[in-house]
Order: sequence, then structure tokens, then C-alpha cells
Amino acid sequence: MSSLRAALFALFAASVAMAAVMVALVVSSDHESSKELTATLGPFIGLSFCGTGVFAWLRRPHNRFGALMTGVGFAWFLSALTESNDPWVYTLGVYLGPLYLVLVGHMLLAFPSGRLETTAARTLIAIAYLDALLVQLPYFFLNGDISGTDHAPANAWGIIDNADSAQVFATVAQLVAVVLIIWLGALLFQKRKVASPPQRRAMAPVLWTGVALMGTLAVASVDHLLNASNLTVAGPSLASLIVLAALPWAFVIGLLRTRYSRAGAVGDLVERLNAQGVEGESLRDALSDALGDRSLTLAFWSRGSERYVDAHGQPVDLPPATSRSRAVTEIEREAAPVAAIVHDAALLDEPGLVRAAGAAAALALENERLEAELKARVAELQVSRAKVIEVGMAERRALERNLHDGAQQRLVALSLQLGLAKTKLRDDPDVAERILDGARIELASALEELRELARGIHPAILTDRGLAPALEALASRAPVPVEIDEVPEGRMPMPVEAVAYFVVAESLTNMAKYADAEYASVRVLRENGYAVVEIEDNGIGGADPSAGSGLRGLADRLAALDGRLEVDSPPGVGTTVRARIPCA
Repeated sequence: MSSLRAALFALFAASVAMAAVMVALVVSSDHESSKELTATLGPFIGLSFCGTGVFAWLRRPHNRFGALMTGVGFAWFLSALTESNDPWVYTLGVYLGPLYLVLVGHMLLAFPSGRLETTAARTLIAIAYLDALLVQLPYFFLNGDISGTDHAPANAWGIIDNADSAQVFATVAQLVAVVLIIWLGALLFQKRKVASPPQRRAMAPVLWTGVALMGTLAVASVDHLLNASNLTVAGPSLASLIVLAALPWAFVIGLLRTRYSRAGAVGDLVERLNAQGVEGESLRDALSDALGDRSLTLAFWSRGSERYVDAHGQPVDLPPATSRSRAVTEIEREAAPVAAIVHDAALLDEPGLVRAAGAAAALALENERLEAELKARVAELQVSRAKVIEVGMAERRALERNLHDGAQQRLVALSLQLGLAKTKLRDDPDVAERILDGARIELASALEELRELARGIHPAILTDRGLAPALEALASRAPVPVEIDEVPEGRMPMPVEAVAYFVVAESLTNMAKYADAEYASVRVLRENGYAVVEIEDNGIGGADPSAGSGLRGLADRLAALDGRLEVDSPPGVGTTVRARIPCA
């Protein structure tokens, strides 16, 4: 920033030097009839543009508006070469004379963002540069008359003496210029029409001054066309020069007007907040009135879900940083996020005012944040409770189906085998013995299935010995190597251990089915009042937590305990499942 500041100060110093050269040229000119006025007004116009442009450039370095305004000032100084008595310098000054007007049009259409944002604007400016620098060039080569007065130097670039053909090019260039001036005025009106109210207030002084300048230039151009004179040689009218001199100051006035009006509005906001408490829609309205943006909205930071929600507790997506129409100013209180003010991007010209308004309303925003977070928690609990009930019913149905299709069928078969063995016991003891052996095997299989079902409901090892042995048992049954990196030594609350166990179990099951992994690791630690469970594998990644019922069910289990589930699974990199469970 310091190097930019030094460079811009050097640039302004160069403009002061060019202003001195301009005065010297005017004073020594043999063909300037209004030396006092020109020697005063000329440097004033150039320095006004350069000084204001450097200020705007320093204020917003990434915005090209300041550079364009500075360019207008230097182009204006180049037009002063027409005061020279040397034919070559004089001719160069006449040729470059219209350039500052093109830059003015470019600057007006790029205000305030510094960019030409529409195709029409870019087309107009491209044609304007071509008209100023190429279309009129043959006029000079065909020895067109560029002497505005009797004592002015002659055209030094004349190669062929053909005044009639030269006038054709001059007339075409002027006709194109008139069309461009009218077109530019229409685009300025359109620019104001599509702007938001804050943008209109900020742009008003510059746009209306620009419209006035286009009007005076259009009148002067038509007058020169009707009188068959060359505007390039004659220069703009006095009215155009006065409006041109006012243009950079219109920018300053608009900036000061916006700053002081908004600063006063922020003061009114403080008084309003102190006089009577505001909340809900009235708080939004108070901030909207203070900043002059009726489209302003508020989002509140939910620390439980770590995202922004609206006043009703519903999740809110903030505008991206690349948005040109909307912007976000985040408000903090005691270094903790409280709320986000979503406002018109035009307010970014004075970000300090938005932050001042937010700071003034920080306490009210904190109260609103707490209420919004409470509503969000209630909404999440209602949803998670319904989902937990739904998951519970689904698990009961699955348990019933597994018992019916598995252990129940084996027990029925076992009953039949025992009945058959009873009938054979006296007549054929050998056959009865073989039947009883088969029944014993069937009974062992039924017991194993029941144990497996019991683990799915609540493993006994978790209750008896704790989370670490239960996770070791899970790892031993996994089809790929699973390393248990870290587990807290002490016992945690049973609901926390149960949810942690099932998060690991479901993650390892999904890994075995879909991940094509070679190994996995499990880590459980206590961190800032939370139990953090992390399962990581080196599989193919690409897991979608919304696609399967298993992870969705886990998310619902966690939500019932006010926990959160995160799945990070970029394709080809592996999957990391992370659960955060409140654990005092």
C-alpha cells in the first residue's frame, strides 16, 4: 500500500508539472486569444481530474474508476499542445484533442465500479476510440485545415493536398461523434434506471453532470456540423468546459453527501436504539433506514449448527463474494460472529458506515441471534425427533424381519428336529443321535444370529467394558485392517458412547461395501465439551451422505443429542466421517 501511495503521489506531482507546462504554452502562444481564462481554467480542469482521480484510486485501488479519472486529466493536458507555436507539436495536440472526451465517456459509463458492465457500453466506447484515433486520421494526411485562428500553425502532417476529401472524413467523424454522444446520454439514463436506490443516490451528482456535459457537447457538435466547421479544431464550447470542470467535483460532492447523510442516519439509529428497544422486523427496518437500503436483510449466526439462519431459524445462504449486486458485512461482538447484514453492493463504497451501523445495533442483533438460534434448535429438534421415531420404527421392522427370516426359522426347524429325534430314540438310536447333532449345530447358528442382532440393538461389550473394547471388537470383525488410534480412557455418558459406537459401525460397514479401501483408522477424542469421532479410509471416495439411509439415520441420532455429522469424501481421495457430540 505504501508503494502505491508513493506512486500515486508521484503521478499527481507529474500532473502538476504538466499543468505548469500548459500555463507556459498558453502564455507563449501566438494564437491564443483568451490567455488569462485558458491559463486559469485549463490547469484547474486538469488538476481537478488528476487530484480527484488519485484520491479515488488510493481509496479503492482495485477499482479502475480512479485510474480513468486520472487518465482524463492527463489527456486534457495533452490537448494543451494546441497552444504550441511549433507546427508538429500543434498538429499532435489537435489530433489528440478529442481523446479526453472519449475517456470522460468511458469514465461515466464505468462509474462507479470502474468496469464497462454491458455490451452496449463496451461497443460504444470501442467505436469512440476508433472514431477519435482512426476515422479522423486521414483528415490530417489529406492536409485538412487545422488552424483555428489566423496565427495558428499549419497542418504538419499533410501528405496529399486534397481539402475536399479531408472534409469528408471530418464530417463522418463528427457525425459518428454526435451519434455516440446521444447514445451515451441514453445509456446514462438507462444506468440510472436499473440502479438500486442506494446506487442512484451515490451516482446522482456524477450521472446528472455527465448528462449535462453530453447535452452541451451534442449542441456544440450539431452547431459545428451545420456551420461546416471542425469541432476537433475549434474545441468544445465554454458551457461544455464549465460542466467538464464541475465533473470531478460532482464526484467529491456525491461522496461527501453520501458519507454525511449515512453518518447522520447511523446517529439517528443509535438514538432510536437507545430510546426504545427494537427487535425482529423493526430492527431490520431501523438498519434499512439508517443505510438507505430497503432490500437489506439480516442473517444470524447459529453457534449450534455453525451456519447462518434467518429470524425464523431457517438456514440462509449468503450471496457469494463474486456477486455484483449484493454484498455481506459480518458483525462480531466480543470477537464472536453475531450476524450478517446482506445489503446492496453500492454500500461497499463506505464499508465503515455499514460496520458502524452493525456495531451500534450489535446488542440488539445478539438478542435477535439468540432468539433465531433458539428457533433453529427447536426446528432441528422437531425434525430430528420425527426422524428418530421414523428410524426407530424402521429398525423395529427390520428386527422383526430378521428374527422371522433368521433365528425364528432356525428355532422352528430345531423344534421339528427334536420331535423327529424323539420318535427315533427307541427304535433307531443311531439316527436319533445324528438328528440331535444336527439340532445342536442349528441351535448354535440360531444363538450366533441372536448375538449379532443384539449387537445391532446395543452391544453388551459397550455396556460392560466401555467404548474402547467395543471399537476394538468392531475393528477385529472388519474385512480390512482398522487401526484404533485414540479413545478417551474414562467412560463417557452412555448415550454418547452408543452414538459414537454406531457412527463407527455404520462407517466401517459402508467402507466394506462401497469404498474399496485397504485400511481405515478410528479416532475418538474429547474437545471443548464435545466428543469427536473420526473415521478415515483410503478408498475411492465420492460418498454421498444423502444417498443412503444409514448415514442419514446417524445424522438424525446425532441431532437428537444436538450433535453434527460431517462427511468429507472427494472422489479418488478417500472418505472422512466426523461426528461431534456434546459431552459435558
